[in-house]
Order: sequence, then C-alpha cells, then structure tokens
Amino acid sequence: MMTRCATFRRRAAAAMLGLGVASLGLAGPAAASGYGCRGLAEGQFMASVEGREGVFFRLHPDLHNHHPMAPETIADLATLTQALAAKGTALIYAPVPVKSLAMPKYLSPATTNYGFDYSLATTVYLDALSQLQAAGVRAVDLRAEMVDATGPLPYFRTDPRLTAEGARLAAAAIGAAIKAVPGIDALAQGRFETVPTGSASVASHARLVRQRSCAEPLPPAETATWKTSRTFRAEGARGVVALVGSEHSDTPEANFAGFLAQQTGLNVVQYSVPGGGAFAAISTYLTSAEFQNARPSVLVWELPQAEAPGLHDDQPMAELIAAARHRCDIPLEVARDADDPKTLRVDLSTLDTESAHMLFVDAAGAPARRAVLAFGNDAGETRHREILRHRAQLPSGRFYAPMTGLWSAGVSSVAVTLDVDFGEHAEVRACLR
Repeated sequence: MMTRCATFRRRAAAAMLGLGVASLGLAGPAAASGYGCRGLAEGQFMASVEGREGVFFRLHPDLHNHHPMAPETIADLATLTQALAAKGTALIYAPVPVKSLAMPKYLSPATTNYGFDYSLATTVYLDALSQLQAAGVRAVDLRAEMVDATGPLPYFRTDPRLTAEGARLAAAAIGAAIKAVPGIDALAQGRFETVPTGSASVASHARLVRQRSCAEPLPPAETATWKTSRTFRAEGARGVVALVGSEHSDTPEANFAGFLAQQTGLNVVQYSVPGGGAFAAISTYLTSAEFQNARPSVLVWELPQAEAPGLHDDQPMAELIAAARHRCDIPLEVARDADDPKTLRVDLSTLDTESAHMLFVDAAGAPARRAVLAFGNDAGETRHREILRHRAQLPSGRFYAPMTGLWSAGVSSVAVTLDVDFGEHAEVRACLR
C-alpha cells in the first residue's frame, strides 16, 4: 500500500508541475467560450474552467487529483464506526465526489492544462474507499452511477451542488449500503412514494460569480423537482436514519432525504448544515442531547469529498468519538466564577495523569457557540484550547474537548469560558478516551 500511495504522490506532483506550466501560458490555447467568458481561471473567488455544453468546473477542488485520506483519518473513522455500533448505530460514510469525477464527459480538453488527470483522481477516490472498507467503515461509492447516468445531469451546470437526479443516484447507492446492514430488515417502516412536481431554479452564488466574467447569460441552476410521501407504515416500526450532511443534502429542491426514505423504507431525519465543511452537521447532532437520548438505527454522514476529516486537527474527530461513546461518568469539582457568569473553574487534580481523558462541558441549555478552555498546571503555566461552532449550527452548548498537548506531569485545573452565560445546572465531567 505504501508503494501505491507513493506512486499517487509522484503522479500528483507531476500533475501540479503541469499546473505551473499552464499558469505561464505554455500549455496551449483554451477552447473558445460558448458564453463569451474571459478570465474565468483567474477569478479571485471562484477560479473556474468552462467545460462542454455549459458545464463549469472549479479549479479547486474539481480539478485536483488528490484529496487526502490519511491513515490517521481512516483509523479515526474506524474508531467512530465501532463506537457508534457499540450502542446500536450503523455508520454509513458517503463522500460526494467532486464534479469532475461524476461528470467526466463534460470536461473540456482545456482541463488538462491545469494538471488534471481523471484516471489518477478516480483511482485516488476509489483507493480511499477501499482502505476505509478494509478498516471496517461502510464507505459508499457515489461516483459510479453518476458517471454512467444517461438522463438528467447529476450536478447543476453552473453550480457545484447535486441536482435532484444526483441526489437520487446518491440515495440509491447509500440505500443499498443501508440494506446490507445486519438486522435492518426488521426495522423497515413501510413504503414511500416519490412523484414529480415540476422544476425549479435554485439560488446560485457560483453562477452569479461566474456571470461577471461572461458576456452571455449562463444556464440557470435548474433541476426537476420531486416530492416523497409515506404510503404505508409498518406496525411497531422503529427504524430511523439520521442524515448529517452538507449543501448537497440540504438543498430542498434535490429531495435527498426523500429519495433515501424511498430507497430504504425508513424514516429519514435530516440534520444538514450548508457551507459548514466536514464537521458542522455531524458535530451538531452527535453532541446534542437529542442524539444521546434517542440514537438512530443508521447514521449517514454525507460530506463533500474535498472536505475530508483529515484536513483538521485532532479536536473534531476526537469530539465525535467521545460523543459516540459518551463514557463521561467521572465527576469533577466545579466552581462558578463570582465575577463572570460565563466561566466555570474546574479542579482536575484528582484525574489519573496516566489515563487519556476528554472533558465534557454541558452548559445546561445555554446556546453557546464558543468554548475556551484554559488549562493550568502546578507551575502556574497555562495552555488554551478553543472550540468553535459554525454560524449555521444549532448551538447545543455541549462540548467534548481532548486533553492533549498539555504537560507530561499532568494538569491541575481548567477554566471554561463560553460566549454566553452558563445555565443554572451546568457541569463539567471527564470521559475516558
């Protein structure tokens, strides 16, 4: 495996060299624009390339060959899978491929000027899925059916989101993975019916940005629309699918959750956060009291391929794993700051320094989006850790913080400060990692 990965890196490096040559204007002329577009690739906010039949691709991430999936990330996803399974929830990991992998027929010859290698990029995507599956993660290939599709386009021509057809194809692949989960048949809730309702244009910032570089009107971000309704409910049914996702599953016109319900016969509850990256939706849900009190049968984590969890530090994945386990039963002595209702002071001197711990902060209903933890040791030194929630997240006021990057001799205290006042019954507990 190391040899294969090294090969990928060498080929990717060669591709990036091609990118550098293209930027110097040495890669040959670009094809004429069908919309009088000029300077798309030099755009400050959304550098793009015009493909065939009015389909546009971003230089980043659509024309990147390699989206990282580090061994540490694979190990973390395997651990999260196990932690969820231990309490009855099956994780389905669904990375949405970048537009170029799903719609290669619409790539123009000019894309090679930017170092893009479709074969390499596809191999990297599939290899990541293979490694995840080998580690015990139910990782789903959403690309295959999109590539072979002969009907409506899976992506909007001028927008990086899935159309209703793309959502339907993705839901079909995810649904097949859900049906393969042992015991899932016993949870089926009944039948769902999906009917066409016409078409709609969605608001598209990407189209507006590109239009500034084009003389002729660009194709609207338009999709056929569908509505899914339950037609039959099984007696005593209890299966629930929680869908945590991005703008791909959040776009109402795409009917992503509806298609998934029809595919599985299970009720699908959507917890998507558009523009929140890899973690906004899933951290909102897993840290919530709702999740702890009523865990779903299946958790579908839909996220853009380019937003791989490994692009972040240890905090987000450690928080998800801790929330999935929720072994936070070590009491800690907590004192309120008399002068600052936003701060709790916590004695950590009783913790076993040789054990790995997380801290669980429960603001008791306070809608906190930011937590700053100031750790202190007996020598009077201080180190800080900050946890931020995306502006689109529902603020639960619950945080899991790893006690990493501190002192080998141990830590004696922590001051937890929120952006709002703590609730009356706020508490901080320790969790074993």
